[in-house]
Amino acid sequence: MEYRQGDRFSYTYGGDINNDGAIGNDLIYIPTSGEVNQMNFVAPGMATDFENFIAQDDYLKSRRGKYAERYGATSPWVSRIDIKFLQDFNFNIKEKMQTIQFSIDVLNFGNMINSNWGVIQQPNAIQPIGVTVDSNNIPTYSFDGNLTKTFGYDASLLSRWQMQFGLRYIF
Repeated sequence: MEYRQGDRFSYTYGGDINNDGAIGNDLIYIPTSGEVNQMNFVAPGMATDFENFIAQDDYLKSRRGKYAERYGATSPWVSRIDIKFLQDFNFNIKEKMQTIQFSIDVLNFGNMINSNWGVIQQPNAIQPIGVTVDSNNIPTYSFDGNLTKTFGYDASLLSRWQMQFGLRYIF
């Protein structure tokens, strides 16, 4: 059984806002509602989309007017239950005890019962906002309007149930 807090992550800019030559390592500043409207976006509507994204994210919403903290955000809790069934079949051969053991392992058993259980959620984007800085040090921002939710479901085997059968001969 596993029940743990989700992974920690940092929100960073998709770009180099401080011109240090390193892309993707600058923690984002989470603007207030008024500051979002003053930002220079590459296309109309991006400010509204970015504002909506901040509003639906509990962590970003709590950090308005501040910088994101390094590894300050966390993914939702993860829960997973694995089960194992064992059955021994004993018999004698030439007065010697022999055993055949049959096993069934179900990994992520909850997901086998309900497809919404045992599913890992991960951030859709840890760099939700892109930035370019011109020669006058004026930033221009971009935001993908399709990014409406912070977390999405992981489609890997870690979020799916799996079953394996075993057979063992003990002599």
